[in-house]
Order: sequence, then structure tokens, then C-alpha cells
Amino acid sequence: MNNLHKPVMLNQIKSFIPKIKKINLIDATFGGGGYSKAILNEFNIDNLIAIDRDPITKIFANKIKKEFNNFELINGRFSNIDNIINQTKNKIDKFDIIIFDLGLSSNQIENSKRGFSFQKDGPLDMNMGLSEKTAYDVINNYQEKNLSEIFFKLGEEKFSKKIARNIVKSRKIKLITTTLELADIVSKSLPGLLKKKLKIHPATKTFQALRIYVNNEMEELKIALQKSLDLLGKGGFLIIVSFQSLEDRIVKDFFNHNSGKRWRSSRHYPELADNGPFTLKIITKKPLRPLEEEIKFNPRSRSAKLRVAQKIL
Repeated sequence: MNNLHKPVMLNQIKSFIPKIKKINLIDATFGGGGYSKAILNEFNIDNLIAIDRDPITKIFANKIKKEFNNFELINGRFSNIDNIINQTKNKIDKFDIIIFDLGLSSNQIENSKRGFSFQKDGPLDMNMGLSEKTAYDVINNYQEKNLSEIFFKLGEEKFSKKIARNIVKSRKIKLITTTLELADIVSKSLPGLLKKKLKIHPATKTFQALRIYVNNEMEELKIALQKSLDLLGKGGFLIIVSFQSLEDRIVKDFFNHNSGKRWRSSRHYPELADNGPFTLKIITKKPLRPLEEEIKFNPRSRSAKLRVAQKIL
């Protein structure tokens, strides 16, 4: 199987990794192994533990294992990061670096059988691995109100009610089984003038919401961040690349709450601050963005945001 995934913002990420001392590192979203391989090649690594919920990642991990005996991949959800680390060969208490790349792997997008893409005909799946449901289950069994809530809350889709209504109408005639069928229903639900102005595919937000829901991504991230804080050693870096506003907001809020930075629960209320002790120092005051050269080389990187915090306690 060809590895189609290009690691996003790799050079910026490498700039936060210490070059002098020997380090222990967790690549919490292994994907195609781009980060892991580059880091193993360029840095003084004692142990690199990779995690991914998708069983297909073993194919790419096996190639790295042949070259590096200080590398180990364990399949599992990153929300279970603490228990996963306990399964590793070398029992490591604290890590110097933990990296999360929250984007969908190109190996998943380009494989039509996985059902992630609205541009490739495939079954309505979207299971990243270890999920209890598929997009087919949701689209064909959930009530109209539930579908609308999913599309609005997780995709920030303004036309969620109309999309949900048209999905229910369509499935009464024939069950919706493929990605292109769903994409067509969504596209027809949006006003024609709006579609002409859109810079993204009309089905983008709906597909995003479905994927997030099927894989419980937001809750997984919240749990993983809290557990990662316990696994980081003093002076260690938490490095996170996000690709859409909901997950970036979770990361931003987590950093703010754990650093003592003032934050707003709502724009209508005054700024608040948590009481200590504070465990993080925010390194990136604003998220870093990919350089123009990278966006030209890898257009999928254009929406990436990189945030970094350092453990101080």
C-alpha cells in the first residue's frame, strides 16, 4: 500500500524539539508515520511511542520498525493514551514531547472504501477504527432533529435543518448507501447562489460533522489532552496541529485554563481566570500557520493551526 500522507507543518514542529538531549516522545496520531520517521532520523531519540486507532497504520509502522528499534506503534484511541503507554516495552513515566496531528490522513481520504470523501464514490463508513457506529447507521436511522443537531453543532452548517429534512425524505424512498448519494442530497439542499460563492464543496461541513460524530472526536480530544498533561515531564512540550475551528477551540481553551491566561466563557461576560496551580506556559501566543510554499506543495495543509505549550510544573 502506497503512503499518500504528507506530514503537515513538519519544519515548524521540529523547531520545538530539543536537539541536544536524548528524549522520549509520543506521536499520538501516527497516520502515515511522517512525523515519526523524520524525528527518528534527525533527533536523539531514546523511545518514540506512536499511537493510532486505525489498524491500517501497522503497514507503515512495520517499515519504520525495521530501521529503528527504539520505535513502537500501538493501535488504540488516543483518549486511552495513559493505558497505552503502560503497555509499552519500556515503562516510561514522563515524556519530553507529545505531538497530536488532528487532521484526517490522506491514506484515509484517498481510499474510497473508507467513505470519508464526498468526491469519491464509496460506502458510507467514516470509521477511523474502533468506532461503534458508521455514517450509514447515522444517516439512515437517526431522527431528523438529531441529524440537524449533529450537522449544526459539529459542522457549523447553517442549512442543517434543510439537509436533515431532505436526507429523511430521500431515505424513505431508498436507503442512502454511498458517499456520492449523500453529497448530492446535501448539495441540492443549499441555495444555488450560495453554492456559486462557496470556496469549499457544499458537502464539506456535513461530512466533517458526520466524521466527528462517528468517531466521537471532540470528547476523545478533551480526554487525551488532560491525560497528556500527566504524561509530560517538566519542561516538556505539548504540540498540537488542528484543522477546524471546533478542535482548535478545545486546544486553545485547554491551554488557557491550564496556564492561568484570562479567558471568556462568552463575549457577553467579563474575562475570567482560573485559580492555580498552573501547569502550562503557552509558547505560541497565536497559532502558527503553514508557509505559502507548503500550501502550494500540500494544499490540504492550508487550514492547519499549530499550538504549542510547555509543562512548567
